[in-house]
Amino acid sequence: MRSGWQVRRFSDGAGGRGLLWALVLALAPTAACRPGGGGAGEAVPDSFKIYERVSGVKPSPRGFPIHRPLAADEPRAVVLQKQLGEGFGAEIIRTHYLAKQLIRDLRASGRSFSPVARARAAQPTSLVLADAGKAPQDGTGRGLALAGFFGKSHEHADAIWIELDADPGRDGALVQTIAGKLGRHIAELVAGAGAFGDGSPPPPSLVDGYALAMEVIAREWRHGDGPAGRLLPDAGTAAQKQRFAAVRANLYTLGDPPGALRPARALMADPGVAATVLYQMAQSKSIGSRIAPGDFYASYATDRIPKGVSPAAVLGVFRNFQAKLLGAWGAAVLAGKPPRDIADLVSMYGEAFPAERSEIDRLFVTVTMGATVKAGGVTGTPPEAVAAELTALAAEVTLGKRTLRDAEKNAIPAPPP
Repeated sequence: MRSGWQVRRFSDGAGGRGLLWALVLALAPTAACRPGGGGAGEAVPDSFKIYERVSGVKPSPRGFPIHRPLAADEPRAVVLQKQLGEGFGAEIIRTHYLAKQLIRDLRASGRSFSPVARARAAQPTSLVLADAGKAPQDGTGRGLALAGFFGKSHEHADAIWIELDADPGRDGALVQTIAGKLGRHIAELVAGAGAFGDGSPPPPSLVDGYALAMEVIAREWRHGDGPAGRLLPDAGTAAQKQRFAAVRANLYTLGDPPGALRPARALMADPGVAATVLYQMAQSKSIGSRIAPGDFYASYATDRIPKGVSPAAVLGVFRNFQAKLLGAWGAAVLAGKPPRDIADLVSMYGEAFPAERSEIDRLFVTVTMGATVKAGGVTGTPPEAVAAELTALAAEVTLGKRTLRDAEKNAIPAPPP
């Protein structure tokens, strides 16, 4: 298993640097903090705002806590601006912008997302700092009020926000924390058609799994040469470190007794398995660097980059994969066929991008040790024999001789108690 991500600084050679950065900014604007006046929705979508709670005041008439924008030069805002302006923080905030653009512009199966969803996706990304001494909530929040003059408040009932620690600078694994929270928001946005509680909830295994995959990538991403850009091994909470290790070592496929593979249905419903598969897909350069058909990028790049320039080259390997995954996922949601679990998501991706199907089938079958394709999976020794059987199973899936759900379909029902 490969490890480590690398983002190298651009050199000044050949005069190409300015053009490349111009294209990057055209397609995915730099993460921008726009504190100050204006409401939660009164800024460009490709930006973020930071708010803090106002203590000692009554909630708004509809019960929303009162907030105020954090000044751009306030130390806590500076920490977040730095985190979201470089390394994986910049990648994940721009992926969030891609997801919002997808909700606004995607048309598939003759449909587009609802006007309400598109309006929400036109808002800036809102980050809220929790009250001092209070742990930030998981998931997203909805609705906030901004302090006005003379004790008045301005309510924004439809604003969707993410809560961070009251003092982000004390989080030693802040990039991992942010990646997990933004990852959850991205998955909720696309899988839930931008509904955020207005419709059927998206599958928890996919939302949680996508968020966890982003956490793992964030923890091992390096910015610059050498180890200086990586998180220290002891950074973050025990739970963050444990989740990272479990995905990297593919432990979520194992059950009881130790070393045994879990049943197919349990594997496909587990967020950890979904995270491991998505992590492996994101790490595969043959997936991330492969260019989708030109018209696929229309929802992301219409009128934003010059003709003849590949959107995939501008996005880079990681965000090119994200654009393809989220675009195919969103199209499936619009078609009324949203993926139920990671097996559905992988199958959906393979149908959208046939040239990549053999690779993603191989990754999925390898991560799950074939246990969703063949009852009992593939175990034993020597490793070479196991690897050969997994490769053969994956090839049969790609050729249509098997499906990723065969083990579930052919499972023998448990006897009644």
